[in-house]
Amino acid sequence: MSRTYDDLPILPRTCADCAIRETTVCGAIHTDRLDVLEKFKICDRIIPAHTNLYCEGDQLDEIYNLLSGWVALFRLLESGKRQVLQIELPGAFLGYQADLQDPLLHTAECITDVAVCVFPRRSFPELLERHPGLGKRLVRIMAQNVTRTHDQLTNIGGRSGMERVAYFLLQFVPPMQHSQHAADRDTVALPLTQEMIGDALGLTSIHVNRILRELRERHLVVLHNKTLQVLDLGGLRRMAEMSQLDQAEP
Repeated sequence: MSRTYDDLPILPRTCADCAIRETTVCGAIHTDRLDVLEKFKICDRIIPAHTNLYCEGDQLDEIYNLLSGWVALFRLLESGKRQVLQIELPGAFLGYQADLQDPLLHTAECITDVAVCVFPRRSFPELLERHPGLGKRLVRIMAQNVTRTHDQLTNIGGRSGMERVAYFLLQFVPPMQHSQHAADRDTVALPLTQEMIGDALGLTSIHVNRILRELRERHLVVLHNKTLQVLDLGGLRRMAEMSQLDQAEP
């Protein structure tokens, strides 16, 4: 059953109770040493939907582990147009950048109610020095973020509008469903507006609406009431890969 995000997130009582700890930077700390994190972190916090966790230009004293909920990272152009950089899901590490003294380079908007674990931002490098395993885990997370950014740029620059939307939607299909034996007609939560999808893909919301209607008419997906129903997973994958198939032809 898909989560609808109607209920407020539940904060873990301790780091040992955190359901996603092993997928975050904190997973580098052994269970016997979780007191290190308990003493270092500031607090856990719930942020309501449609508010900003932080804004571009802010000089915050905090960085965040996303425990639950969805967050959109975006930048505003001089024209006022919004470019969505990434949609972040639980396990993301937010507010960290190369120079922690500089203002933040993007805005983080809570799409749903979210729960975050809050760390002190400027003293975080000291924690990494004391616990090198955290640094290694952070490097891996940053490398994964670079790969995701490359995928996003390739999607926007190398695919048609239809292919972009298909590829974008596939990101939110649970990994186990990507197997050859995945069941069609499964439903997953997707609390994104058509405007936000368009801002992520360089398309207008009207164009996104038209594409989603065509994908529904082709019996590939149905996006309705903040849920995505995949009618034909194989067909959706083929649609997303169409540009690569075209380029492979002699």
